[in-house]
Amino acid sequence: MKKLFALFLTAALLLTACGGNPKEEKEEITLFHATDMHYLSQQLTDNSENFVNMLLDGDGKMTHYSEQICNAFVDEVIAAKPDAVLISGDITFNCEKLSHEDFILKLKKIEDAGIDVITIPGNHDVEYPFSRGYEGDYSYKADYTAEADFVEYYKDFGPDIAYTKSPDGLSYIAKLGKDIYVAAIYTPQSFMTGGTQADKDMLLWLDTEFAKLDKNDKIITLTHQNIVNHYPDEEFSFKYTIYNNDELVAIYDKYGVDLNLSGHIHLQSIAQTQSGITDIATSSLTIRECQYGIVDISPQKISYKAKPIDMQSWAKNNGITEKALLEFDNYNDEFYFTSAYAKAMASLEDVKMADEEKDALATLWADFNVNYFAGTINQYYPQMLQSEGYRIWKEKGLEDNWSFSYILKACDENKINNPQTEWSKMFESE
Repeated sequence: MKKLFALFLTAALLLTACGGNPKEEKEEITLFHATDMHYLSQQLTDNSENFVNMLLDGDGKMTHYSEQICNAFVDEVIAAKPDAVLISGDITFNCEKLSHEDFILKLKKIEDAGIDVITIPGNHDVEYPFSRGYEGDYSYKADYTAEADFVEYYKDFGPDIAYTKSPDGLSYIAKLGKDIYVAAIYTPQSFMTGGTQADKDMLLWLDTEFAKLDKNDKIITLTHQNIVNHYPDEEFSFKYTIYNNDELVAIYDKYGVDLNLSGHIHLQSIAQTQSGITDIATSSLTIRECQYGIVDISPQKISYKAKPIDMQSWAKNNGITEKALLEFDNYNDEFYFTSAYAKAMASLEDVKMADEEKDALATLWADFNVNYFAGTINQYYPQMLQSEGYRIWKEKGLEDNWSFSYILKACDENKINNPQTEWSKMFESE
């Protein structure tokens, strides 16, 4: 009897050591990847006209609907029942404690449905001292979140199923299937330079832990910032690509990382390192398409596909009467187009040309951005070349104008020839 009890105890301890996750022996798993939802607690905003105008002056995030968008995402997750949801940071609008506290209630619903959750912080989630609440025409200071707060808030959403953690507790590795591992990697941002860097202690820990894995194990990594430039301009990309990405990628190369999932740039984009490791930046959950990534992993193949949230069906099924949500496909197009159009018109303010020509140019720039951020430039590019705005742009020689030099750089061979919403890779036979 004592021997039987000892065997039972040993088995229990082994299960605990590897996270105690019964899903660990599945050969085929599905992961959902969402990022940059920039959720703002409804306790911190009245979604006034002034607040919405501030968003339009920004990058077109629909933070005034972040509550509804995140609720719709949670419902789609629970209905689809993936094995895990990976969230790669910028969970909150600007690091508000209340936003984190409200958002983890949504994650609790996902975990209660038997779905694992993996989270890492982004630069808007920790140590970002610009947390505000918004009421009418005014804003006020709100409590912001320290790194230690984040560790406490999200201890049950990733770290709880991890079998190893970095020294600061913000990076960790979890086993999610048979020979399938996800490494969640935190790279803090410097507010002095705006750049991000992988910490030396974290890199040493990561190298040590990856060395323990079998060469045939499948490794997915999760970062907030990108591991390679997604926009062909070094100065612009400095804010989005990990500064010492070469050190991190060297570890990826050494142990054969299969895919990195990131965000931060708010752009739906697929890029490869020089050594061929793929980094997929899923677009912001609250920008235009409001899409997330679906990653399917089997012994033979790994694939990715971006999927927009079906906001209109969610609104109808939940008895929502607000027109913008019931006609969300039109609303999100118009909102993002309006934001981009205004920026283009501002860049043309000092250019001498007819108003009709400025309108055509601004329309070109806004249409381009709608497609660029959705990852569908390959579909829009032929239409762009035939547009009135493109004709005027070339005729007027506006290549040096910031808005339009941006288009020139963005239309690289990868973007105009390949969709940025789908990707796959076959695994080498053992």
